[in-house]
Amino acid sequence: MKKNAVLVIIILFILFNNISCARIEKNIDVNSADLINDIVTVSIPVGRAEIEKTLTGDEIDIDNYGRLLIPGEPNLPSKIFSIAIPPNAVFVDLKYIVGKGIVLPGRYDINPVPYPKFSSVEKNEAKINDKQQYNKKTYNSDKEYPTSAVEFQRISGFRKYNLVDVRINPISYKPLSGMIIYYPDISVQISYELKEDNNHANIMFDEVKCFEKRANEFILNYKESQEWYSKGQNGREQYDFVIITLENLTTSIDDLVAWEEAKGKSVYIATTEWINSNYNGYDLAEKMRNFLREKYPSEEWGINDLLIIGHRDDIPMRLTWQDLGGGKPETDFYYAELSLPDSESWDADADHQYGENSDPIDFYGEINVGRIPWSDPSIVQHICKKSANYEQNNDPSFKNNILLLGAFIDPNTDGAVFMEYLADASIHPWMAYWMKTRLYEPDSNYKMDFVLNHENVVDVWSSGKFAFVSWHSHGSPFGTSFINVNDCQYLNDDYPAIISAAACSNSDTDYLNIGQAMMKQGAVGFLGANKIAYYRPGWDDPNDGSDQSFKYFFKSCVTSKNYTQGQAHQYAISEMYKNGLWNNLKYETFVHSSLWGNPDLGFKSIYENDPPEKPTKPNGPVDGKVGAKYTYSTFTTDINMENIYYFFDWGDGSNSGWFGPYLPDETVEASHSWSELDNYEIKVIAQDTNGTKSSWSDPLSISITRNKNKDTVQFIESLKELLDNHPHIFSIIRLLLKQLSQ
Repeated sequence: MKKNAVLVIIILFILFNNISCARIEKNIDVNSADLINDIVTVSIPVGRAEIEKTLTGDEIDIDNYGRLLIPGEPNLPSKIFSIAIPPNAVFVDLKYIVGKGIVLPGRYDINPVPYPKFSSVEKNEAKINDKQQYNKKTYNSDKEYPTSAVEFQRISGFRKYNLVDVRINPISYKPLSGMIIYYPDISVQISYELKEDNNHANIMFDEVKCFEKRANEFILNYKESQEWYSKGQNGREQYDFVIITLENLTTSIDDLVAWEEAKGKSVYIATTEWINSNYNGYDLAEKMRNFLREKYPSEEWGINDLLIIGHRDDIPMRLTWQDLGGGKPETDFYYAELSLPDSESWDADADHQYGENSDPIDFYGEINVGRIPWSDPSIVQHICKKSANYEQNNDPSFKNNILLLGAFIDPNTDGAVFMEYLADASIHPWMAYWMKTRLYEPDSNYKMDFVLNHENVVDVWSSGKFAFVSWHSHGSPFGTSFINVNDCQYLNDDYPAIISAAACSNSDTDYLNIGQAMMKQGAVGFLGANKIAYYRPGWDDPNDGSDQSFKYFFKSCVTSKNYTQGQAHQYAISEMYKNGLWNNLKYETFVHSSLWGNPDLGFKSIYENDPPEKPTKPNGPVDGKVGAKYTYSTFTTDINMENIYYFFDWGDGSNSGWFGPYLPDETVEASHSWSELDNYEIKVIAQDTNGTKSSWSDPLSISITRNKNKDTVQFIESLKELLDNHPHIFSIIRLLLKQLSQ
C-alpha cells in the first residue's frame, strides 16, 4: 500500500441496511442453439473491500482481485475467472445473477487509470500519452462504471480442460455523486451443448501432476470438473522434456541432456529436419506446433518443458500481427499455447497473419518453453554446460545473492521502488535469506550500496557472484544506460545469472540483442521485451500493471525457489491475463513471452538429503553497550558430513548473510554491534552444500544499554568546564551538601 495514506477497512457484512440495488438477472447470448444439454453454475468468490485515502484520491482493492485497467477510466477491482465445461461441450450462452448491492458510506474520488508509457532509450512515447489523463465522458456522468458486473471474455483451454473465461467487476462507481456500490453475491450460469461425437474415448487423457496443480489454482470449478475425466495411467512411453534443435547441434547438448536425465527427466531430442519431414503445416513453425499439440498430453508423452536450441533464423519464432510503432513482435508463446490448431486460433481467417485481434487464442500455456538463441555449436555447448553447473552449484554466497539495478524512468518513477518491493522480506519472507547489492540513482530515496552508473555496474557485477540480476530502466536492443552488449565480455561466466530486464527491446529479435549476448556470457536465463514495452508511471504495487508487474511475478516466483524459470514465466503470463494488468493484451503478451534459457532451470538442488542439525544456541555476551562490537559462536553437525554455511539473525532487522563453508562440528564466529537501546534475540540457522536448511537455533537474549563509560567521561569533562568558568558554583554545591546532611 502507498505511504502517508489512511486505510479504511470496509466491514461489508454489517452494512446491508444500505441496499441500493435489487437482484439482477441478465443473459449474454454468444452462440445460438436450439438444444441446450446442461448448465454449469458457479458462485464467484468476492473478498473484502479496502479503501485507501491518498493525496490524489481514493483507491479501492478487493483481496485476490486485479484491476480494470482502461486508461483514463476509474481504477477499480476486476478479475477474469476460468470456468470448466465438459471436454466435448460447446459453449452456448452465459447467464449471471448479481445479488443485492451495498452502497458504501461516504463520497469517494476514485483515481483514473494512468496512461502507460514506453521505456525505450529513445523515449518514443505513444500518442496516447498526450491525451487527457481521465475520460471526461465517464467522469462527467453519474452512470455506473463499469456498466456490467459480469463480462464474457473468451473460450479458452488448458491442456485437457475446456474453459469459459468471464470477467467479474464487483465494484461500480458513480463519478458525479462519488458513490461506490459493492456486489458481494455474484453467480454465473454457463449453458452448453454436447458435440454429436460425444464419446468418452475421444476425451483427452492428461494427468501431469504439476499442471493439474496449476489447473486447480485458477479453474474455479476444478473439483467438480473431475467427474468428466477418467483416471489412471495408460502405459504409453512418456517424454516430459523435449528439445527441438538442428541436426548439427545434437552433439553440442550432451551436458544438458545428461543433467536433465540425472534430475529424473525423460528427454526426447527432435530435430527440425525430422519434424519438417514428418508433420504437415504451412511452414516449419506450424509443423513444430502440430508436433507439440500431438505429443503434449500424457496419453502421448506428457510434455512439461520444451527447450528450443537455435537462433530464430534457423528455428523460427512466430511473427505476430501486432504493432505499436516499434515493429511486429515475434514470440515463442506460439509453442506454449497449444489448445487449438492454427485454423481455430492463431490464424483463424487463414491469411497467415498470426495473432491478429480477430484470432481467438487464449493465454494459458500448455507447456513451459525456453530457447537458447544461438546456432553456433561451441556457444551452444558452453551454454548447456554452464546451465547444468548453475543448478549443481549450491554455494549460498552465490545462489542467495541478488543484484538490484534501478534507474529513474521519469521524475515520478524510480526503478528502486520496483526493486525494493521485491526485496521486502515482510512481503516475501524468503528474501530475508538473500544478500542484496543495490545500485540506484543518486537522487533515489532508497539506500544504496553504489551509485548506478556504467562503471559501477560493470565493476560490481564482474567482481561479484550473483545468481539473479534484476534491472528496471529505459532500454534498447543493445542494453541500457549502465550496461550494454560490449560489457558481457567482463562478466564472470563461472557465476552466471538469471536476468530479469524490465526495459524496452532488450530481447529484440531483429538484432544481436543484449539478452542473446548475455546468454553467451553472463547469464543462464534472460527475460526481456523483444520490442518496445509499456511501463506504468509511479508503479508501487503489482496491481499497477505493465512490464513492472510482469517481471515482478516472474522474479518473485524464481527467487522463492519453488518455480523453475519456465514455470515462473508461464505463471507470470497467466497472472497478467487473469488480473487484467496489460494495457494491450495481445501485443504485450507477445512482446514479453519469449524466455532465453532452459525452462527447467531453477534454484533447488535435485538431491534428497538430510538437513544439518539445529545449531547450538549462540554463545557470547548477554549485556552490551550501544556501538560496541560483540562476537558470538555456534556450531552444528551434519549426518551426511557435508560442509555447512551459517546465517546469524541479530534481532534488529539485520543479519550476517550466509558465510562459510565450514566442516561439521567446527565452531564458527560472527560479530555485530547494535545502534539502539533495546533487548534483542540472536539466533542462527545453517544449511548444507545442497541448500538444505536446518531449523533455527534457540535464541540468545542480549540487553543493549548506554555506554556508561563514555557518558561518564563526557559528564566529568562538562562539569570541569563549568566549574572552571564559574568557581562560585562550587561554594553553592558545598552549602547544599551541608544542608542535605543535616
